Amino acid sequence: MMNCHLDSGKYSQFSMFVQEFAETPKAVTTGYATQAKAVSTAFSKAKAGVLTKAGNATSSLSTGITASIIAIVVIVLIMVIIYLILRYRRKKKMKKKLQYIKLLEE
Repeated sequence: MMNCHLDSGKYSQFSMFVQEFAETPKAVTTGYATQAKAVSTAFSKAKAGVLTKAGNATSSLSTGITASIIAIVVIVLIMVIIYLILRYRRKKKMKKKLQYIKLLEE
């Protein structure tokens, strides 16, 4: 009896909507699930895009840091090589001096 009153009055459209909604809840939830899936997909794509852009921005910074570290390592290696060469030459000179001293003592 109550349905008859609602179906015929000014709330008839609302009543029809509620009845249709009650009869087909799967269609509505499927629509919401589709929308939720679309939102989560869009969010993950946006997140991936932001991470890619952030990665590109930091990669240029890490390139500069890497280049400076390589330059420092090369300079240190050159200094070590020069030190070893000079030490070898000094040892060689000292051996010659010792030979001359031995010759002079004899």
